[in-house]
Amino acid sequence: MNTKHSKKVHLEAAASHHEHAARYHHQASRHFEAGRDYAHAAHEAMMAHGHTLHAIDEAHDAGAHSTNTPPITPASTGSASISANAAKLHATAAELHEQAAQHMRHAVKLFDQDRSVVAHDAQLALSLALRALAHGNEAARLFVKLVHVEPS
Repeated sequence: MNTKHSKKVHLEAAASHHEHAARYHHQASRHFEAGRDYAHAAHEAMMAHGHTLHAIDEAHDAGAHSTNTPPITPASTGSASISANAAKLHATAAELHEQAAQHMRHAVKLFDQDRSVVAHDAQLALSLALRALAHGNEAARLFVKLVHVEPS
């Protein structure tokens, strides 16, 4: 497999992992919104997290990254319940992954035509992935707090 083909495969894999992460974040968000089945929500969140890490690794393997992109930590309002905040964080992470997947799919589509657009889209996807990761991490922190509040 040549390097050009290999990079395209990594970009496609990154897009796929973003799509999977978005689905898992949506599922986790629904469980938190319902205010029940936190164990299943935590499992969904863990799966989303794994797909996030795989998407970032694939982008790195494609060489379409910059180490200068810091994660953005979401602000916590503190006004809503922990469960509602976790649901919002997962919903936001899902949206960010969907956007990242769109950028990766666009990069794959234009891979042979315009490498500068590919690099730009891949960089945007990575930035979105890091933001989604930060939201997922914050949701995980809230989940731990929720588990200590809720009786088993």
